[in-house]
Amino acid sequence: MAKARKACVLAAVLALTGLRQSAFVPGPRGLAPMAAAGGMLAMAGAAPAHADKIDDAAKKLSEASYPFLKEIDWSSDVYGKLPTANPFQVLKAVDKMIVMGAAMDSAALKAGAEAHHKAIGSIDAKGVTTLADYEAVNAAIGHMVASAGESKTMDVYNVFAGFNLGKDVGPYMMSKVNAADASAAYKAFLEFKDAVKASQR
Repeated sequence: MAKARKACVLAAVLALTGLRQSAFVPGPRGLAPMAAAGGMLAMAGAAPAHADKIDDAAKKLSEASYPFLKEIDWSSDVYGKLPTANPFQVLKAVDKMIVMGAAMDSAALKAGAEAHHKAIGSIDAKGVTTLADYEAVNAAIGHMVASAGESKTMDVYNVFAGFNLGKDVGPYMMSKVNAADASAAYKAFLEFKDAVKASQR
């Protein structure tokens, strides 16, 4: 479980660093951010019982990005550490995440925790969950983020965007996957981001 949490944290850093232009403005150019965005897909929450625009976008995102998700080597230790990060910088980032979490709707948080638990339980030998659980997990990050509000969301984005992971991270990550699958995942991710923003308070 601890290893899974570490993987999620680094995946978030990679995604947020790759999406250097605000998460609520047009995304960055090039293929490296597409690979980084794939990590973000892994750290979602859970969908509510009713379907809405976030759920619809999560379904589209999940179907478009699942091939890409399966190409990532989730056993790599790159997802378990931040070799260039200052410990105090990491602490400040965690603090912003805690504040954001405290602002989230409690029902969305509970649903997110339950979806994560279910998805972790269904991962295969390569660390990939089922498409259904992946979709539920993607839907929840949308509902959780939307409930937290744009200001606290951007506080988390900005603190992680300050991490310097080095210029080789993007190309390295991109070299490990199919570029077309990464592109499809990134395009769907941007549409998902727009649906979350439209629902944000």
